[in-house]
Amino acid sequence: MSDGTVHQPLSGRVALVTGSSRGIGRAIALELADRGADIVVNYLRKRSAAGEVIARIEGKGRRAIAVKANVGNVADIQAMFEQVRSQFGRCDILVGNAASGVLRSIT
Repeated sequence: MSDGTVHQPLSGRVALVTGSSRGIGRAIALELADRGADIVVNYLRKRSAAGEVIARIEGKGRRAIAVKANVGNVADIQAMFEQVRSQFGRCDILVGNAASGVLRSIT
């Protein structure tokens, strides 16, 4: 974890973290912001939770946007990356963290 020093090795990078409005994804997004990255906060259901993460990231002096997308849907994924390109021009880091949270049989 970040020790609060000014060193930001990811400065100038853009990170997309799926499922980053809460839980582990939120922690990853905040840590990447601590390390200097601008963040794309992906969420599916809770815009308000994504907004809270955005506020924390912006409080660290980083840029951030929230993008609603179901990463189980190809059209949503394509639209999400279009928003990333439109806002940041690129995506340097992708953290695939989203999960349904529902236990299902794999067969």
